[in-house]
Amino acid sequence: MKKVLIADDEFLVRVGLKTTINWEENGFIVIGEAKNGKEAIDFFEKFDPDILLTDIRMPIIDGLELIQKLKEKKKTLKAVILSHYDDFVYAQEAIKIGASQYILKSDLSSDNLLAILKKLSDEIDTIQEKTNTPYNQSDIQNMNNDQYNRMLMKRFITGDFESTDELAGILEEASKTFKHHSFAIAVASIKYKDNTHYEKDKELFAKTINNISSQVFDGRDFFQISFVEDKRITYLLNMEIQDNVRENQEKIIHLMMLLEKNIKQFLDIKLTIGISEIGSEVDKLPQLLKQAEIAQKHCFFELSEIMIYQQGMLIKKESSPKVSLEVLKSYVRLFDIEKIEKYINAIFTQLYAAKRIDYVKDVFIDLLSYGKIIAIELNLMNQSSLNETKFRYGNFEQLHTFEAVKKYVLDIYHALVNYKGDHEKYSYVISKSIEYIKNNYFKNIALSDVAEYVEMSRSYLSLLFKQETGINFSNFLTNYRIEKSKELLTGSNLKVYEIAEKVGFDNPYYFSRVFKETIGITCKEFKKNINVSERSCHL
Repeated sequence: MKKVLIADDEFLVRVGLKTTINWEENGFIVIGEAKNGKEAIDFFEKFDPDILLTDIRMPIIDGLELIQKLKEKKKTLKAVILSHYDDFVYAQEAIKIGASQYILKSDLSSDNLLAILKKLSDEIDTIQEKTNTPYNQSDIQNMNNDQYNRMLMKRFITGDFESTDELAGILEEASKTFKHHSFAIAVASIKYKDNTHYEKDKELFAKTINNISSQVFDGRDFFQISFVEDKRITYLLNMEIQDNVRENQEKIIHLMMLLEKNIKQFLDIKLTIGISEIGSEVDKLPQLLKQAEIAQKHCFFELSEIMIYQQGMLIKKESSPKVSLEVLKSYVRLFDIEKIEKYINAIFTQLYAAKRIDYVKDVFIDLLSYGKIIAIELNLMNQSSLNETKFRYGNFEQLHTFEAVKKYVLDIYHALVNYKGDHEKYSYVISKSIEYIKNNYFKNIALSDVAEYVEMSRSYLSLLFKQETGINFSNFLTNYRIEKSKELLTGSNLKVYEIAEKVGFDNPYYFSRVFKETIGITCKEFKKNINVSERSCHL
């Protein structure tokens, strides 16, 4: 029996966890239910649990501190975080200090809880059998079957083997791994926000993706292996299929939609996913990979986040359209926006027919470079809607759809034609966005709310906001909230938790942390410095 300790300050959550599964029947026993971190430590000292299920936000000692303290006492302890979508910053810290898994409370079910517990139990058993001694963190890493399977499958489906003998060995190992007879591959392209912090810790990000993926697929008659690299996730799906092919495809689409939703909500990133046909032979996996890659690229051209491969998707051989600088110059000098629109739309019609992302990128670069030449010749580079950042070729990576690329280009040429010599700090859209922030900063607002207000897509507004203000939306909103909190700290007797609520933070601990990171000192120190300064003025 593996001993499990539950720590959560919500009574109903503790009751729910204890009654979700038949613990003893599945090889576990709950040795205690703590309502805060201090109680959890007391239970730990008495019963020495193997697995900890803990909420992040608890009074007295929160989940982060609890994990850290208990891991110092017992390095082999498996810690599972119970979290909400908006807890990612905390979940990230917890994983760094040794948490093994996390479960979204909204997705908590007997199936995914039991799957995670059994996985952790298997890890404990495997390493103990190997060493016959208490295991440590390096042992865990060495015995991680998931990592081994990912490495094995990645080498196979990408053709990374040196000889047919090595291939035979890989196939023999693969046959031990797979549980079912049918396969499909899905390729997801990750659309990061600009300067996203997820790119800074790729190992942690990959672990988070794999964790979410296992929660979606475990307990659904699917065996999956996922591997994350840079801006892409590849999924190898192994399952039993029904007679009806369409039903099988719809089941895969449903799970991929659920996966995309969870990753988007929890990590705040966008995915576009291509899915291969369903195959029954292991040695055909490289072909299924190519199918998934082609389907994923078609997401760029269609208003769809998920697409299944079809024979008609094979890349066509239409040539890339040519762009004329002289034609564009003549239309801009005539202020003829209708002709510019007709000319650019015709180019994009040809690009859509070719379905080649590399063609789109080449044309995008041509249109931006020609637009910059025209702006410099007409001395128009001194306004925010035509500043240097607007003409950076790297902006293409922030435009996630074919339509977004076309709109971006058209907006630049509209700005070239419509410039009237005014020198407003921001464009109309960004000025309107900032106005919305100032009027609603104390509410739980997000980029999507502002995008809806200014009638623009979320990703496109994010790009424009960074180009014109120099910082991204979330940093701008945080900085504005902190400035408002400074006003309340100096002009009122409100407590820190009351100020946090008034400036839009639902968690006072997080507010205090952000305040110190932004200002450099704590709220208490800031208020003390202001009071000292005021007393000095009166002397």
